[in-house]
Amino acid sequence: MKLRVATRKSALALAQTTMAADAIVAANTASNAEPLTYELVSMTTEGDRRLDKSLASFGGKGVFIKELEVSLLENRADIAIHSLKDMPAEVLPQFKLAAVLKREDPRDAFLSRGGAAGVRFMDLPAGARVGTGSIRRIVQLKALRPDIEYVPIRGNIQTRISKLAELDGVVLAAAGLKRMGLDDQVTEYFSMEQVLPASGQGILAIETLSDKVAEPSRSDLAQILSQANHVETFCVATAEMAYLKALDAGCQFPVASFAEFVSESASELKIRGIYWDEKSGKLLRAEVVGNVDLNSADAVLQSKQLGVALAQEIKNQL
Repeated sequence: MKLRVATRKSALALAQTTMAADAIVAANTASNAEPLTYELVSMTTEGDRRLDKSLASFGGKGVFIKELEVSLLENRADIAIHSLKDMPAEVLPQFKLAAVLKREDPRDAFLSRGGAAGVRFMDLPAGARVGTGSIRRIVQLKALRPDIEYVPIRGNIQTRISKLAELDGVVLAAAGLKRMGLDDQVTEYFSMEQVLPASGQGILAIETLSDKVAEPSRSDLAQILSQANHVETFCVATAEMAYLKALDAGCQFPVASFAEFVSESASELKIRGIYWDEKSGKLLRAEVVGNVDLNSADAVLQSKQLGVALAQEIKNQL
């Protein structure tokens, strides 16, 4: 059986898609079914084409996934691989989040000239110029260093790193840098207390058609993808995306969350969140902890409820 895997054409997207497809194949090699192979169906999304504008100005998150979802509907691909942080808080009813891989480093990274030996963020001089295309990052970085100029940048990882020729630093997701073998250029990683990552950051998501839309001939697809699913990460992802949905927020909103299992038995899930309240000019913070039984059929529902509870804690502060 051959899987047709939709992906963006960027170097990072291709690397991540290959990683995910290899993981799906590896997870199914022990089965007695026919050997599983895959082919990549690459395409350029609107988000890749319009690098001269901010994402918020022409559609936000969906600009990176729309073409891939169309390929699923038109039966040109069986699955699509996304960075979960690029996906909307809730997928359209024609699709479903079928599986996720184990989370890579979710932190944000700071790069300055000189790499590991470069000037650290808190040591930058007043008036230094730091590049980032994320409102979420900017509101948190301003809380740490209001005396720095934050410059909007877009483009692939290499393009953003090249901006160091004209900027004092850039902020990127650690996961992408590590997957591209570029983490040796990191000056430092921001702690979760300094900068919370985007909801879903570091998680590779596998999307496919919903059961109501999918062809009956592909009924085996759900089982194949479930073999590659990392249950703990799926619960974490569910909590973080539920937080976004409850706040009606996307990637271009000043909002972030991070969930993690904190008990040795991996049954206690903690989720932290921030939200920038423009009216009051305050960066709101909240945290909730609850039990999630990974061996229960209710694990995903329990995770979702924690995300919603976190959003309510934020709303109570508005």
